[in-house]
Amino acid sequence: MELSSFNVNHGFCEAVVRGLRSGFLGPEDYRRLGTSDTLEDMRSALEETDYGTFLQDEPSPLLVSTISKKCYEKLADEFRYLKAQTVEPLTTFMDFIAREKMIDNVCMIIQGVLNNKAPVEMQEKIHPLGVFDGMKVIMSESFDVQGGFDDVYRIFLVDTPIGPYFDAFLRECDREKDEMARAGIETSQVGSILTKQDLEIMKATLKKAWLEDFHAFVQEMGGTTAEVMGHMLNMEADFRVLLVTMNALNTSLSTESKLQDRNALYPSFGYLYPEGTKELRKVWNDTTVRAALEPYSKYLALFDQVKQFYEAESGEAGTRSSTSFQSIEDLIYAENVHMYEMAFEQQYHFGVFYAWVKLREQEIRNIRWIANMVILSTKEHIDSTIVPIFQPRL
Repeated sequence: MELSSFNVNHGFCEAVVRGLRSGFLGPEDYRRLGTSDTLEDMRSALEETDYGTFLQDEPSPLLVSTISKKCYEKLADEFRYLKAQTVEPLTTFMDFIAREKMIDNVCMIIQGVLNNKAPVEMQEKIHPLGVFDGMKVIMSESFDVQGGFDDVYRIFLVDTPIGPYFDAFLRECDREKDEMARAGIETSQVGSILTKQDLEIMKATLKKAWLEDFHAFVQEMGGTTAEVMGHMLNMEADFRVLLVTMNALNTSLSTESKLQDRNALYPSFGYLYPEGTKELRKVWNDTTVRAALEPYSKYLALFDQVKQFYEAESGEAGTRSSTSFQSIEDLIYAENVHMYEMAFEQQYHFGVFYAWVKLREQEIRNIRWIANMVILSTKEHIDSTIVPIFQPRL
């Protein structure tokens, strides 16, 4: 069925995104960037790539944050162009991709409101892929942050696709008050609820809800999209479980009283779910984590690779510096790049759109890392940390 009908509705968009694959930086591009002595040299090097003259209007001296922001704006422009050509169900699929960045933007704005900081002051940090209509009101100069959460809550709940996730989170936070939960949350209560919450936990909870919603949508579609995209989301869910578990070690979230808060962040699907997740819910140190991962050789090898990093971080490794070890995030980035590259090997599915966005985000991380190393005059660390994309196969 896909062979006969996919190209009728989605063939052009898939052809465009597969064409954009050729625009990723190659080994020669990374070599030129790595030999740059200043950010101006990086500007010149990037002009010879698909990024072109996107920095030509930026005044000197260039900042790393400026390069990163312009890269994300270029990605957002290409994403919006692609989305404008889509029809359902691909349009909704693209919406799901953008929702992850909306969550990042919402959490950052809430953090600012809690600190009585005007949202317009955080304009530079806003991810352009997660911009929605209501944000234009919040980011305006005239928006009064002293008004509290009333306007912010209304805009987030009514005007954004992540409103249901946000509402569910607030209800869960207030679940002890049964009558209020049944009646719904009043806007006047939002401030007091959010003030008591850890915003990092809120962000992780919202992203868990987004991931589960996205997975359900993909499975409902069926076909090759469910197969390819389902695999990527299953891996994403597993990596999220590992990230939460590893980053909770040596923190209060690993104590018995806080385990429930940590376990609530585990997605309810993935290759680890339910047996592996059930065992990981009980862990509190690296020994119990290793025992829980024993049946999963790939994840166990990943854990063994990063064990020294977390030992050094907690002081168990004596005077050794954790900078010589890789964190779980670094290894997951490398694993994900290979997975996203493989999505391009199959046809007639939506997974290539998700994979393209994620690979571009990794490329921007690479550029930002190189720019930081150039500024710090530590270019010898570049090759050991960047994750090359679509390297030539020998």
